Amino acid sequence: MLVIISDLHLTDGTSGETIDEKAFRVFRNRLSDMAYDASWRLDDQKKSYYKPVEQIDILLLGDIIDMIRSEQWNHAISAILPWTDNRGDDFYANIKTISDGVLKRNEKSFSILKGFSEGDIKIPAMMTEVSDAEKLAENVGYHASAEKVAPKVNIYYMVGNHDWFLYIDDPRMHPIRNDIIDALGLANERDKPFPYYPFENEGLFDAQQAHRLYAIHGDEFDETNCQDSGRDGSSVGDVVVIRLLNEIPNQIEKQIRKFPQGRVGTEEDIQEFVKELREIDNLRPYSLAPDWISQVLEEYELDPHFINDSIRDALREMITNFVDTPLIAKNKSIDIVMRIARFFLGKHFSISDLASIINHFSLSKDDFESYKEFANKLANEDVGRDKDFFVMGHTHYPEIVPLSSYMEDGNKRGKIYFNSGTWRALHKRGVYDNSFISYKTMTIVAFYKPDERGARSFEFWTGSLA
Repeated sequence: MLVIISDLHLTDGTSGETIDEKAFRVFRNRLSDMAYDASWRLDDQKKSYYKPVEQIDILLLGDIIDMIRSEQWNHAISAILPWTDNRGDDFYANIKTISDGVLKRNEKSFSILKGFSEGDIKIPAMMTEVSDAEKLAENVGYHASAEKVAPKVNIYYMVGNHDWFLYIDDPRMHPIRNDIIDALGLANERDKPFPYYPFENEGLFDAQQAHRLYAIHGDEFDETNCQDSGRDGSSVGDVVVIRLLNEIPNQIEKQIRKFPQGRVGTEEDIQEFVKELREIDNLRPYSLAPDWISQVLEEYELDPHFINDSIRDALREMITNFVDTPLIAKNKSIDIVMRIARFFLGKHFSISDLASIINHFSLSKDDFESYKEFANKLANEDVGRDKDFFVMGHTHYPEIVPLSSYMEDGNKRGKIYFNSGTWRALHKRGVYDNSFISYKTMTIVAFYKPDERGARSFEFWTGSLA
């Protein structure tokens, strides 16, 4: 039994809202049910019998600990930013500060996750079939034994584009990774980079092979979030988050504070307005940011004239910092577009003008984007020829896509692409007006060996909580 989740984006609390420990309690309950169901087998005569599942492998498929969405980067000197060429001790100290902040803020959630590897998932040791009379009287087919057993649980962590630092092969990263291993109860090897590809960890590789599965985060197919230099390096996506999305709340507040106190609005309303701005990264699509800001303005009765001016001045400063970043300076097309955008931020700027700028850098998340073509590509390469299932995260859009069928030993088999979605708060605009409705979502994907769960091969769950 192999269970996959991804894109939890748990932060140190300085950016937008994230899921809390209640989601992990839901996960624990769902996992217990899956383990019980996986323990029901079929014999040669297709008769059902119960044998406790011996092992559960859990794969955290990247972007679990979000080291990019932190305001710790906002005032960092260039020498410790993700895209620096020379990584000194201060660079690793800053990563540790962020990582420690994430572990502390999400301590309850990680404690529940760690409990999986310490025996918290328990299922009946035996199921005894009842007599025909009992079946009629009690409307049950089996009685569970009082004795419980705990399957062995291995939790593996693979990296994505918001936790790529864990892939850096440098001894100064070892204490950071080891702290994460301890806090989450991981089966990852100590003093080694976390894997980006399955073959980089033997236990992880074996688990995927046993389930005829190939799983990666998927960011390697996103040129904005994964550069040619490799996964142990920064990307344009990091610059967008740190120089734009992370900066929007602080820079706008900075500009607001330049106006006479009381002219913009009350202090309480200003603070709440800035807090709501931190939710922009949870919008889908990003181009809804102007509508979101407009709604927040109405809720807190802030003066739109001062807010427009504050946004205009904030964007000017953010774009200047953005284009001066080495990764952006190397990309001529982005550099030119942003310089043109800065030029047009004149005196007559309004919130609606923000849409075109944010929309240009929506990072493939403004429209539903399926990675089915990339999955099909993998299915026809050496890594996927003997696999049935191809799993990626990254896009945040959960989906199941049948790719193709083939014959093996006289049996028809199928190749299927799965996306493991996300665990995040989402703000969606109403279909018939410009209001926003918020809810949290989570996706769980499970795969079974041929002798587990009555010979069923996979299970896919997506849920939402408002």
